[in-house]
Amino acid sequence: MSSTKSSTSRVQPVFNWFSKNEEKSWPDQLLKIVTGLTIPIKAGKLVNIELVPERKVMASPARLAWMIENVSMLAPKDGQLWQELKNRIPDKQLIIDELDRLKRGDASGLDSNLRLEGATSADCLLECENALVWIEGKRFDWISPSTTWDLARDQLARNLEAVWILANAAKKDYCVIICHEHPLKHHEEALVDGYRNCSWAGGWPHISDNQRKEFSKRIGTVTWQQIAGKWKDLRTLPELHDLSQTT
Repeated sequence: MSSTKSSTSRVQPVFNWFSKNEEKSWPDQLLKIVTGLTIPIKAGKLVNIELVPERKVMASPARLAWMIENVSMLAPKDGQLWQELKNRIPDKQLIIDELDRLKRGDASGLDSNLRLEGATSADCLLECENALVWIEGKRFDWISPSTTWDLARDQLARNLEAVWILANAAKKDYCVIICHEHPLKHHEEALVDGYRNCSWAGGWPHISDNQRKEFSKRIGTVTWQQIAGKWKDLRTLPELHDLSQTT
């Protein structure tokens, strides 16, 4: 039986094929069929692709600091963990010391009990001349709506913040592209629409209003069917034999 995991049945075969068969200008061609981006992004030629292993980005110091300062407001995904969450931050002097370090932008060596969010991973990260394109691939899975310690911290919010951090360091433009096969689920549509029109900010309480508006312009969606419709040779891949013709 062939894999139904999005990583092995869609993301890796498709983007490995791009790397081996297309000229380095293909990311801009991909962006042309993506919907939802409200700012022109010219990626330029591909410089590097991170696929296996996936690129991991740690939670930002600002995010970790906000979680510590607002721990009483957090709702764990598992309600039975509420007491454990409370017990993770008992030492007030430790909190003062660690918050001071986080607010200086340093999350290294943070006490493990205070690290309330781990790393997020790109299914595929395209580093181009002018931009970073973060690919989130979906098939029979969906955008995670929460993390262990925060019901409101969804995968889309984490990924946008992560690629922004990388792009700032590289002094490049950025976007997140959701590649999906089936219509987005109700909660996925609500998240995408809410972030695009700035009516929802549950995943970004530590991000300024101006930065949220910038993020809202950089959320794109495209289906695997649309990608295979533009690059028809993709359908010869054995992993894509069951890709439907509909978009």
